[in-house]
Amino acid sequence: MDIYVIISFINGIVAIVFGLFILSRNWKNTTNRTFFLMSLAVAVWSFSYCKWLSVTIESEALYWSRMLNLGATFIPIFYLHWILSILNITKKRKNILIFGYIITIIFSIFSFSSLYISSVKSVLDFPYWPQAGILYVVFLIFGYFGLTSCGFYELIKAEKKANKEKLHQINYLIIGSLFGFGGGATNFPLMFGLEILPPVGQILVVLYIVIFALATLRYHLFEVKLILTEILIGIMGTIIMILLFLMPTTPLRILIGVILFLFLIFGYYLIRAMHQEVARKEEAERISKSKTEFISIASHQLRTPLAAIRGYTSMLKDGDYGKIPDKAVSAVDYIYESSVGMIKLVNSLLSVSRLEKGQVELKIQDISIESIVENCIQDIQLVAKDKGLYLKYVKPTNPLPTIKGDPDKLKEVFNNIINNAVLYTPKGGVTISLKNKKNSILIQIKDTGIGIEKEDLSKIFKSFSRGKGGVEIYTQGTGLGLYVAKNFLEMHNGKLIVASKGKNKGSVFLIELPINSNIQSRHDFVLTDGQ
Repeated sequence: MDIYVIISFINGIVAIVFGLFILSRNWKNTTNRTFFLMSLAVAVWSFSYCKWLSVTIESEALYWSRMLNLGATFIPIFYLHWILSILNITKKRKNILIFGYIITIIFSIFSFSSLYISSVKSVLDFPYWPQAGILYVVFLIFGYFGLTSCGFYELIKAEKKANKEKLHQINYLIIGSLFGFGGGATNFPLMFGLEILPPVGQILVVLYIVIFALATLRYHLFEVKLILTEILIGIMGTIIMILLFLMPTTPLRILIGVILFLFLIFGYYLIRAMHQEVARKEEAERISKSKTEFISIASHQLRTPLAAIRGYTSMLKDGDYGKIPDKAVSAVDYIYESSVGMIKLVNSLLSVSRLEKGQVELKIQDISIESIVENCIQDIQLVAKDKGLYLKYVKPTNPLPTIKGDPDKLKEVFNNIINNAVLYTPKGGVTISLKNKKNSILIQIKDTGIGIEKEDLSKIFKSFSRGKGGVEIYTQGTGLGLYVAKNFLEMHNGKLIVASKGKNKGSVFLIELPINSNIQSRHDFVLTDGQ
């Protein structure tokens, strides 16, 4: 019996301390407030549980059993509100929340009546276990299991659209919820006279608080790394202070006092250092967002004049304004090629800014990979011919099936990789081959170019990063093409693999796209800045 008292007391302490610290960080934030209310309800349930197990009079046991169930009544609705707030869908599920709060208030009004908890009786080793009334059955159906199931459902549904970071957070929340509500549910059978097993899941209730803390700590939901440090220092300081008054002799009090003084100084500087770390992270995020905004605005502003330059120089080249002097031909050609290069750069910058802002939307349709690749080859043929390179296309032995995807995004992927292959190949050429492999389509782009050194293989897919050989042969590159290509492919659940035997030994890029892939038009994606 004592073990249940201790566990319940620990549950209550952990819940109220953690809830208060979360609330203290930003009490105006709905997520913080609802977490505090949920923690407060858990604390009421836990402390009342502790008191109920300690009393020896039946009437007192009945009162505290009803009090603990009053706390349990509010846990599901605060939990649901908290989950909806985390997922930013509170407004969308407003009607469900209103219904949840209405039935919760009705249940709480009757929580001290015999309709809710009818009596207490001896069950197993417990002298006064509460027995459920008819209204409590309704609460279990619509409140405990109904509202919490809504929260579970929203979490599971959010998994399908979540990026990698959010997905991990949601998984932690699901696991924590299973521990918390699964552990609490082990109390119910005994309330209906079903002496199946004692409430062994009681210990799991404290685990849900710890797991929620882990989720917030790792994925920055409340900046709990700082909060948990403050909690630890506060608890340790309180323990040392209590020891100070419990010491039997003056020398021991002086020793504990010195330890407390040194601990407080250490704690102060540790917390201050962590506040500075959080501030630096926030500043870094602000600078990153500003950079992305600047790139986006600058790119948009550059597109119009560059398009005009390319258009008018093209008309000059075609003789629409009359024949141009022979001396000016090379200059006009240079202007035209430069404008084309700048437009490609601007388009790459726009793609990167949209990726970083999460504003990329896939326009899914049935597409033919063969047609897209063949169009890309046609676009680059003249460049390869001017460089004296062969451009070999190995068609698949059997027609490839159509797949779901965004043709524009995939064309940009193939263009970036094939252009790079031609650009960084001084002699020889490029071979592009397609084939069907079980449930996927393989596109191989092999060149006889400058190759990639081993130390550069790990960074060529990073934004604004290029290999040493690429910098030497083409100084105007941006290092964005492969970064964009890799992310666009991953949005299609595809893979991009590169291999090279080293400098001047050519490179092989292998693209794998699934034939049957459940791709949705969505905005939020996880950027991968590396292999």
